[in-house]
Amino acid sequence: MSTKDKNLNPAEVTNPGVGTNGAGDIDLIKDSMEKAGKSAEEVGSVVTIDQAQIHADSGRAKPGVLQQALLAPSVDLRLFACQANKTELTDSEAAAALLASIEVGKRHRDAGTVIGADGKVNPVLIAELAEAGYWGLPIPKEYGGSGATKFFLGRTMTQMGATVAEIIGGLLSIERLIGTAGPLIWKGNPEQKERLLRPLAHGHVRSGFGGTEPSVGCNITKASTYGVVDGDDIVVYGEKLFISNAWYGHEIALLLLIDKKLRVLITTLPDEDSEVFSINNYGIHALRYIHNKGLKFNGLRVPKANLLDGDGLAIIFHDLDEGRFAVATTGAARMRRILAMCVQWVDYRDTFGVKLKDRQYIRYNLALQAAYIAGADALVDWSSSLIDAGYQGDVSSMIAKTKATDWLRQVSTDLGLFTIGGRFTLHGSTIGDNLADDLVTSVYEGPNPMLGMACVKSLIKAFGEPYLGPVMQEFKNAGIDPNKLVFNAKNFGQTCSYLLANTGKLVKNRKNILAATIKLASYLKQIRSTPKASAQFAFDGLDSRFEAHRKFADKAWFKWRKQFIFNVLKYQERLGDKQLTMLESIYEPVASITTMFCAIAASRAAAASGDKATVAALNLLCLEMRCKLAGEKHTASQYERAVDEVATYVLAGEFHQLDGVPAGEIQQPYK
Repeated sequence: MSTKDKNLNPAEVTNPGVGTNGAGDIDLIKDSMEKAGKSAEEVGSVVTIDQAQIHADSGRAKPGVLQQALLAPSVDLRLFACQANKTELTDSEAAAALLASIEVGKRHRDAGTVIGADGKVNPVLIAELAEAGYWGLPIPKEYGGSGATKFFLGRTMTQMGATVAEIIGGLLSIERLIGTAGPLIWKGNPEQKERLLRPLAHGHVRSGFGGTEPSVGCNITKASTYGVVDGDDIVVYGEKLFISNAWYGHEIALLLLIDKKLRVLITTLPDEDSEVFSINNYGIHALRYIHNKGLKFNGLRVPKANLLDGDGLAIIFHDLDEGRFAVATTGAARMRRILAMCVQWVDYRDTFGVKLKDRQYIRYNLALQAAYIAGADALVDWSSSLIDAGYQGDVSSMIAKTKATDWLRQVSTDLGLFTIGGRFTLHGSTIGDNLADDLVTSVYEGPNPMLGMACVKSLIKAFGEPYLGPVMQEFKNAGIDPNKLVFNAKNFGQTCSYLLANTGKLVKNRKNILAATIKLASYLKQIRSTPKASAQFAFDGLDSRFEAHRKFADKAWFKWRKQFIFNVLKYQERLGDKQLTMLESIYEPVASITTMFCAIAASRAAAASGDKATVAALNLLCLEMRCKLAGEKHTASQYERAVDEVATYVLAGEFHQLDGVPAGEIQQPYK
C-alpha cells in the first residue's frame, strides 16, 4: 500500500481489478500448482473455479473484509459489525409476511402437523406459508415478492428454524436462495424473471439446485450431465445425486454441459417416471423430512427458453455465497433447540440431592452453548449484511458457515449429549432424532476443511496480486522464468545461479523490477512493524472486557498476518500440498480472530440495547477463542467467572435467544 493510501478507511476502498488478474497474466495459484507438479487436469479445474468465483464476485464492487484487512495497516472493527439497517425487521412488507408465517408455523407445530403422513413436510403447511408470503420473502417486489434483504432472511431462517421446525427455516434457503430463485434473480432475462419468478413468489412452485453427481462432489467442474440443443428444446442426459427438493413436478436449477460449457437450465421435473426421466430413491439418514433424491435423465426435453445466460459455475458460486450463510442459520437454530432442552433437563434432574444446574461442568456446558449461539448470530448478521452492502462475500460466508456448523457438531456430540446423558438416544429427543442432520451441515454447501482451504487460497490471491504477482510479472516481461525463482533455503543457491546467468536481462529491466520489488518490500516492512491499534478508527462504547479482547485480537491478527506471509514465501509451490498447514496454521487462527472481531462488534450493539445476557455470552466466546489462539486455560478465574455469569442468565430465562423455542417434554421422567 502506498503512502498515499495508508490512511484510507478500508470501508472506502474499492477494487478496480475485480474480475481481472491484477498481476497481469501471472496467475499465482496456477503458477504454484504447476511448480508443485500438479496434473494439467487438477490445475485446469482450480483455474476454472477461480475464474468462476471472480465472475460471481463481479457484481459486488467492494473487496471482501478479510482481504481488505490483510492489506490495510490496521483493522477497522466497523467492517466486522453488522452493516444492516435493522428497521426492516419490524417496519417492512417482509416483516408483516414473516409475522404471518410464524403464526402459521406455530399453529402447525402445536398441532403436531408440521410433518405430513408421508414423513415429509406437510403440503398443507407449505400452502399456508405461501399464502402468508413466506416463500416470496427473497423475491423482488416487482415480481410479486417482498424483496427482503439477505440480513432479514438470515434472521428469518434462524427464527423459523428455532421456534417452528429446523426444516422450515432450511427450506427457505433450499427453495429460494440456492434453488431456482437465486439464479433467476441474478442471471435471468426479463422474460424469464416475469415467467418463472412470479410462481415462486406466490409459492406455486417448489425448487432446488441440481449440481452434485455420483462421481462429482466438491469438484463440480467435472460435472458430466449434458444437454443437446434440438430446435427450441434442450435434450438432457446424465445423473444427479443428493439433490434437495428433487421430486416429481418440482423445479430444479440444473447444472449441465452444453457445447462443452457449464450452464444452468431451469428444469421442471415430470410428474412421473418414464423412459426419459426417473427419480433415484435411496435411504438417507439426514434431510429425511424433504425429498433428497437422485435424478436420472435420458433424453428429457426442456425448453431452450429456460437456459440462463452466463457461466454456470459462476452462477452456482454466486448462490453458494448466500447459501453458506444460510447453512450457518441452521446451526444457530439447532443450537437453540438443544440448549432449550438442556435447560429444562438440568432444572429437573438431580444427582445426590444436587440439581444438575448447580454442577460446575453442567453450567459450563450450558454457558458455552449460549456463547456459540451468540457467536453464530453475530457471524450470520455480519456475513449476510456484507452481501447486502455490496462486499464480496465468499470468505465471510465460508467462515460463518464453518464456525456455526463446527459449533453445532460440538453441541450435538459433546455439550448437549453429556448434559442430557442416555436420554439423547430416545425417540423424540431433539439430539438423537436430528444427529445426522446436525453432522451433515459440516459437509453440504462444501465440506468445512475444503472451505477453509478455499479461504486460504482467496487470501493468498489478495496478497499476491498487488505485491508478489507484479514482481513475478516483471521478471517474466524481462524474459526471466518466474517459475525458477524459488526463494527458500533448499533452492536459494539454484535461484541465485539462475539470476546470475541472466544478469543482462536484470540490468536491462532493472527499473521495473526494482519498483515492483520495492513495493513488495514495503509491504513486508509494514507487517513487521509495531501493530497500529484498530482504535485509530472510532469504535467507542466497549466495556473494559471487550477493550481487552480488542487488544488481544489486534495482536493476534498481526501475529497471524506475519505467519501467513511467512508460510506463503516459505512454501510457495508446496503450500497447496501443505493442507494441514493451510488449515491449522492459517485458516483456523484467522477464523477464530474473525469470530473475536465480530463478537466485539456485536457486544457493542447488545450493550446499547441493554442485552446483558448476550454481552456476557459474547465475552465468554471471546475467552474461548483466546483459549484456542493462545492456550489460555479454561480453569482461569476470568473464564470461570464468565461461565458462571452466562449460566446464571440462561437458567434465569434471560437469554432472549431462547424466547419461543420449545423445549419438548421430559422423557422417561423419574419419581
